[in-house]
Amino acid sequence: MLENKRRLITIAERVLQSKIQAEDIFHDAVVKACGMRTGCIHCPMGYACRMIHNLALDEVRRRQSERRKLVPLDDIDTIPATGVDALDCMIGAEALERVLSCLDDLPRRTHDAFLRHRVEGVPQKEIAAELGVSTTLVNFMIRDAHRHCRARFNSA
Repeated sequence: MLENKRRLITIAERVLQSKIQAEDIFHDAVVKACGMRTGCIHCPMGYACRMIHNLALDEVRRRQSERRKLVPLDDIDTIPATGVDALDCMIGAEALERVLSCLDDLPRRTHDAFLRHRVEGVPQKEIAAELGVSTTLVNFMIRDAHRHCRARFNSA
């Protein structure tokens, strides 16, 4: 690859339209080739050309993907903010109130374990250590609270 550096960089440069990036692709290909077994390659130069071309294409595709995801700063005000819809906020608040009401029927420990895990995201293992019980029991408490809430929602 080093003997044909100029040719390989030219291949990448045609795809990328940038000499600097073409050199970066060449270096990436050399590093990649150093970690390969070359005994099974019948035409090393052809393989190197294809490798350079493919790496350059990957780079072009990556750049195109990034460009599609970017939004010009001029248009930033037109992007709707997530979760700001008043109706969605009201529906979410009402659902949360119903869940909290359902949980009031449960034993305090089950109530707390459910909220700590489902709302606060505390791992069951940590809740079990705090309560001095097994993780299996915490799992059952959370499951029971979930079932209780579901039953109350379905009956309403």
